[in-house]
Amino acid sequence: MPRSFQNMNYHRKIIIAFTLLVSLLLTGTIGYTVLERDNPERSWTLLDAVWMTVITLTTVGYSHLDMSDEGRVFTLCLLIGGFGVFTYSVSIATAFFIEGQLQNFFRLRKLVRTVDKLSNHYILCGIGDTGVHVLDEMLKAEEPFVGIDLEEERLLHLADTRKFLYIHGDATDDEVLTRAGIQRARGLVTCLSRDQDNLFVVISARKINPQLRIASKAVESNSPAKLITAGADEVVLPDQIGGIRLASGLLHPQLVDFFTNITQNHQRTRFTESIIQEHSALAGLTLADARVRQQSGLVVIAIRSREGTFIYNPLYNRKLEIGDALFVIADREQLQALHKLTGDTRIA
Repeated sequence: MPRSFQNMNYHRKIIIAFTLLVSLLLTGTIGYTVLERDNPERSWTLLDAVWMTVITLTTVGYSHLDMSDEGRVFTLCLLIGGFGVFTYSVSIATAFFIEGQLQNFFRLRKLVRTVDKLSNHYILCGIGDTGVHVLDEMLKAEEPFVGIDLEEERLLHLADTRKFLYIHGDATDDEVLTRAGIQRARGLVTCLSRDQDNLFVVISARKINPQLRIASKAVESNSPAKLITAGADEVVLPDQIGGIRLASGLLHPQLVDFFTNITQNHQRTRFTESIIQEHSALAGLTLADARVRQQSGLVVIAIRSREGTFIYNPLYNRKLEIGDALFVIADREQLQALHKLTGDTRIA
């Protein structure tokens, strides 16, 4: 049985057991009050009715109260009902503890505390067919992130095979995004199955954190423009990208192999970027004066300006400015050296 369905059953059964117990207490109290109201031997008070109900349900078996025949018959029925509820409750409680529910409770509490401490992290909304690949890339890059998904079974299955922080909830809900620390986050990826849901996430995320970098999945070909207007910095059509990749694999197989190796090899050399910060000594220098190759061993393949313009194979007299992204092929040590030059604080 799926764990999410199993958890749902436990929660429902616990509620049922508690409801039955409260119902028996109320039924016993009301029953004794009504049945023994005209008792010639002794007029019962509300406290007497509650007392008799409790000692009957707990099977203590002690009573000094005079009771009518109707009351005794009612007591027998109450005893049978109480025994049934007690047996049911014990079985549920036993299963709850034995099958790891208590352990799951503390694990979730630990997850919540860890997420609360995160800052400058990423948020992944939707870990379905597309989102799971984003998840794996985040893990390979060793970037801090929080996953959000409405399907608890999917989260638990992924948590069994991967170690990551997650929140079970609806990513279109602002409260769930807040729990994921969106105010402190660096970026957000939304990979939900419907474009309208991705649109809601983009709008909410941009409103809560205007500085957030947002990437979104799109399903329909007419959706990217709407998502960009809503506040997404980048929109990807997975089917379109997949088609291009298949065609490129036929037409330019060696080039595709090169880029595949560069983008997927996170342990060694990879294609990456480093952004020039305000306090960087490179700001205002030409590419020649910056001496990037001499200081880091790297060749700048391309530069993306703050406005988003790409310059490929930049000339050495090109002046470097704050916000420029330098694209290089580097291993971890080389990227660390470049980050020191640019002032980029991201993890290499």
